[in-house]
Amino acid sequence: MTQLPKYLLLAFAAILGALALLVWFVFLRPVARKTAQGVITHKIFKPASEYVQYPVGMRSAFFAPAHIPIAECYVFTVQVDALAADVAVALNTVAAEEFNAGQRVNIEYQERSLPGIWRRVYVLRMSR
Repeated sequence: MTQLPKYLLLAFAAILGALALLVWFVFLRPVARKTAQGVITHKIFKPASEYVQYPVGMRSAFFAPAHIPIAECYVFTVQVDALAADVAVALNTVAAEEFNAGQRVNIEYQERSLPGIWRRVYVLRMSR
C-alpha cells in the first residue's frame, strides 16, 4: 500500500474542517429567538401513519423492518407579518383544539440561513 502525499492529506483535512464549520454555522450555532404575530390561513388534519425503517448493510442474521408510528396532528399555515413567506406549524390534536383558521396568533421562531443561498424558519411555539 502506498502512502498519500502529506499535502493531499492536509488539503482533505482542511476541506473536512471547512465542512464542519459550515454545518456548525448553519445548524448548531446559537441563534436569537424572535417573536412575531401572524394569522392562521390553513388548518389541515394529518392522520396517523407509520414509517417503516428497513435495515441495511451486511446482515449475518435475520432483521425485520422496524415500524415507527407517527401520531396524528394538525398542520397550520401561518402568514407572519414580519416575514415574507408563510410558515408551517405542526401541533398534536389536543394542542390544536384552541386554534382555528383566521385566528391571530403569536409565534416564537428561529431563523437559520446561509446568507444569499438558503433560509429556513423553525417555529418553536405558537400561542394566542
